[in-house]
Amino acid sequence: MRLDLLRRTASAPENRRTGCARRRAVLLLGALVYAVLYAFCSQIDEVGFIQWRAAVARFALALPVALAALWLLMRHVLPKTEMKPDADEKKPFCTWGAFLFIFCCYVPMFLIEYPGSFTYDCPNQVLEIVHNEYRTHHPLLHTLLIRFAISFFNLFQSMEKCGALYSVIQMTLVSLCFAQVCASLSRSMSRRAARLTMLFFGLYPSHMAFASNCTKDVLFSAFLALFLALCFEEIACGITRGRRVLQVVSGVLACLLRNNMIYAMIAWVVLLLLIHRRYLRMALCGVLAILLALGINAGLKEATHAQSGSIVEMFSVPIQQLARVRLYAPQMLNQEELEAVDAVFQGWRFYQYEPTISDPIKNNLVEPIFRENLPGFLKAWVTVGIKCPSIYLDAFLSLALPSLYPYREYKVPVEYIELGGDIALTASFGLEPMTRPRRFDAIREWLAEHIFSTGADDIPVVRWLFNTGFIFWLLLLLVLYDIYCGRWDRVLLCILPVLLWGTYLLGPVMQGRYLYPFICVLPLFLFRRRAADAEAY
Repeated sequence: MRLDLLRRTASAPENRRTGCARRRAVLLLGALVYAVLYAFCSQIDEVGFIQWRAAVARFALALPVALAALWLLMRHVLPKTEMKPDADEKKPFCTWGAFLFIFCCYVPMFLIEYPGSFTYDCPNQVLEIVHNEYRTHHPLLHTLLIRFAISFFNLFQSMEKCGALYSVIQMTLVSLCFAQVCASLSRSMSRRAARLTMLFFGLYPSHMAFASNCTKDVLFSAFLALFLALCFEEIACGITRGRRVLQVVSGVLACLLRNNMIYAMIAWVVLLLLIHRRYLRMALCGVLAILLALGINAGLKEATHAQSGSIVEMFSVPIQQLARVRLYAPQMLNQEELEAVDAVFQGWRFYQYEPTISDPIKNNLVEPIFRENLPGFLKAWVTVGIKCPSIYLDAFLSLALPSLYPYREYKVPVEYIELGGDIALTASFGLEPMTRPRRFDAIREWLAEHIFSTGADDIPVVRWLFNTGFIFWLLLLLVLYDIYCGRWDRVLLCILPVLLWGTYLLGPVMQGRYLYPFICVLPLFLFRRRAADAEAY
């Protein structure tokens, strides 16, 4: 024991030097990232393209400000988010009480929007159900859940009641997941962190809005948060066999509800295996979740005779970039490139280019034609990109801006959070539109106009709760703080949401539902247990 003490004492100056170097590097790297994002994205936000001289000037001004702000936050603000361990660790957190509180918080919005909001992909999913022709473009598990709710129509004789059944099922599952997240935080951090997280899940506006909103992103976000919470608990204090099963189940369900979760999970598992054997069990859980999800999805596909989804979705960014060049700088294309691009765009679809959303072009492309001409299209994408890097950068940042920068105004030409969908469940069955409580008409109209259409752009303070870029900047700050403190276990877990965020950058549009998974994992990033050794978790 004395020898170990002497070794630790001798290595203390070296550890302090290493820690100081790491902290300085984190401050500098973080300041560089924030300054670069500001220099480029602020111009996209203001005028829609980058002026390089202005970008250099903005970067030079932003760098010292970002450096000073990070130093202040890392040294004096974020340490206050660290939680002291509970004095009485035997006193349990009331998980069912958390469930009831969270569920009750969602009831008012459910009553206002009764029987719920059936928007986004729901009309297309209902069409698949009606015609019994399924596609894997939408998660089969989610489509079958909608079909389960609709199957009660003969019993209820009311599509409103079928819609309400779906909403109640979703609210229950989400509330259960969030209550389990709170319980996990209570075990791994403190009951105070769990109670604050319970308030966050119950009262944060996005949770209320999405709880009864029929989109796969809601259930996916809940299962993702639960999976990550149990991973955080595992590295902090270990988990029981029953919680290990819950960890795998939540991982499987998250993978079943979003394909990009599978891609992110695969990369994350490989990283775990490469880092250290101490993460072997967690990596094996990830592998098991991936394999089970792929197997279940294959079984569902076989049972429903579902067709594969369109590959066009994977090429939203290249489509936007080439469309922007074709529209604004056609002189940069040689004859071969022009023919390859026009073969995919069928000669005119590039006129539908909208900087903030790829759907106007993407949804009108004919998939067989796109597949046939894909090799030439990709070749042209590479060669044109070499000639037009600035235009490509403008196109990418215009599409991904909400995920990279706290924008001043939500400029996407679709609602930030879509509500309503009165005919989504009824039109395909030849039924009358669903009716909503008329006594809440004024509230629904105010919410639609001031909150959900623009993400509360015009409401001070509240607008930041919906601002996608602000949330991502906050998450980046919290990851940097864990690196600053040397909490490498936490950093490794944070990589999974970061990988997931990377897949969203390649998506066709940014709406509130794409932000929602990252809102759900925010408490896991924010709260941390105070450690006796500042260099260890």
